[in-house]
Amino acid sequence: MAERRRGGLARLPDFGTSAEDRLLGTPAADEPPPTRRRPLKVDESLADQVRDAVLFMRGRGRPELTQNELLDELLTKALQCLRDEANEGAQFPSTHRRRNGTR
Repeated sequence: MAERRRGGLARLPDFGTSAEDRLLGTPAADEPPPTRRRPLKVDESLADQVRDAVLFMRGRGRPELTQNELLDELLTKALQCLRDEANEGAQFPSTHRRRNGTR
C-alpha cells in the first residue's frame, strides 16, 4: 500500500534562525552585522560607467557583483594609491571628531 503524503512540507527547512529573526532581519549569530553605508553622489557619467562595469564583470566570473561592492573595491585601491603617493603609505589623519557630529 502506498504511503500517505502530508500536504505542505514534509520537513521544515533549517534556516539557522527563528522565524522572528528572519522576519525582523536579525542576523544569525555567526554573521557579522552589516556595515553601515552612506550615500555618495557621483557624476552621472561615472555612475553609468560603474553600472556598465558591474554588468560586464557579472559575465566574467563574478555573477553576484553589486555596484556597492565594485565601488568599495575601486575606492580601496584608489585610496591606497593616494596614501602611497601623498602620505608615504600611512593612513590619512582621522576625522573621527567630525564624524560624530561635533566640530
